[in-house]
Amino acid sequence: MEYIYIIILLIVGTIMIVNPELLWKIEHIFTVKNGEPTELYMAFTRIVGVLLVCVTIVITVALFFQ
Repeated sequence: MEYIYIIILLIVGTIMIVNPELLWKIEHIFTVKNGEPTELYMAFTRIVGVLLVCVTIVITVALFFQ
């Protein structure tokens, strides 16, 4: 069951790094019409994505060596 969570975290982290605009559109689909995310939002989303991928790798290594 832990492996499903790891895969989900890895996918979400990768999307946050590669395409933060998609996450912004999903977040604000009903509240903003024709809006665009700021550069600050994009930077923070990418930083959190990198951290999420790093945490996923650490968890995977910890589960592997148990």
